[in-house]
Amino acid sequence: MNRLSPEIESYIHPRRWSRDFAWLYADQLLSVFAGTCGTFVLSWLLYEATGSKVAMGGLWLISFASQWGVQLLAGPLIDRWKRTAVMQLSEAVRAVVYLAAGLLWIAGERQAYIFYTASLISSFVMYDLASGALLPKLVSSEDLTRKNAWISGSVQLMRTFAFPLAGLGVQALEPATLLLLLSLQFTASFLCIRRIRETPPPVGQTSHGQGRSGAVAAWSGQIRAGWRVFSGNRLLIALALFVSVTSFGVSATQAMYIPYITEVLGGGAAEYGWFTAAFPCGYVLGSWAVGRIKGSSPKLGIMLAALLIGGATYVGLSFVRSLPAALMIELAAGMAMPFWNVFSSNSFYRLVPEQVLGQVLSIRLLLMKSAGPLGIIYGTYCAAVYGIPQLFLTVGLLIMAVTGTGVAWTIIFRHNPAGDLRKYP
Repeated sequence: MNRLSPEIESYIHPRRWSRDFAWLYADQLLSVFAGTCGTFVLSWLLYEATGSKVAMGGLWLISFASQWGVQLLAGPLIDRWKRTAVMQLSEAVRAVVYLAAGLLWIAGERQAYIFYTASLISSFVMYDLASGALLPKLVSSEDLTRKNAWISGSVQLMRTFAFPLAGLGVQALEPATLLLLLSLQFTASFLCIRRIRETPPPVGQTSHGQGRSGAVAAWSGQIRAGWRVFSGNRLLIALALFVSVTSFGVSATQAMYIPYITEVLGGGAAEYGWFTAAFPCGYVLGSWAVGRIKGSSPKLGIMLAALLIGGATYVGLSFVRSLPAALMIELAAGMAMPFWNVFSSNSFYRLVPEQVLGQVLSIRLLLMKSAGPLGIIYGTYCAAVYGIPQLFLTVGLLIMAVTGTGVAWTIIFRHNPAGDLRKYP
């Protein structure tokens, strides 16, 4: 019998993972599942309570504004505290929010402001940033690509399962029961985090023993240090630009997926379900392929090729008029995206000093979140005035144009785009 390679065995046998990474992996899945279900449940209950599409839009805007605002504060906090402490704080807040919402429902309090408040507070958390900054501390640099790909694909798959399961839960269970179950899930996530052993940050990064003015000065100094690292590296700026453009395109088109299926492809609810499932399925396959790539080099050529493919899939969707063709295109888009997500994250992990990693990641996420509303505005206007196929076409061409500029940049100024990132100032 042939023995499996160590790389394949590490995928098949999670028990070979380190204890701390295994707990982080389990906690990521639990937190993503609870957060996705919670968003679905709050939206559904608000719509049932108000019957207003405007109220739904307001809920989304509140959630988005909260996520945007937290990026301004999260980075220094993540870098000055243990990242597991920040994660525990986030999960504890969300557990309390859903517990309060469930108890208020039982008491007969079902006004819209309750759901708005729950959405605002539960969105104002720093779990994702903290867990992302924690990963490089738990795995070796040689194993970072494989572990990052494994988490990325599994999280995407968990989101795929969460939406239909939340829908079934809304139909089968009382709202109060659902809200209390979500609170228990966040509590379980909190307990998982407590099992992760993390070394504390260096003494110089903490604020113990400082007065109020000293703490504020240290805080602002941390922000400036993160900004200097980010703005002083052309590669980090370029990667942030690419992810912002991609976020703009995704936000512009995602809101139009339902009319795309019903008006352009002539489908219904079942077809919409298949279409939305195609991307995550492709993402899981792509994540497995990324994990098979050896070495820790970020491979800029592969990243840019993935973005070009992503842009081309939008162009393809603008021309097709059959569901099978659209499913294959969306599957291809999902397969390409992990090559960008995983390697671009690795680039930040390798280039940014650990003591300001959280701050720099928050800057990247802030730029990405800022592009979202612009994409929504553009997508709504373009689809209404010119049509949905034209929207997909322009988004695809935009992504391909910006990525093509990046390809030209690497060819002209960097002759070996797959080389060591340390040479990029």
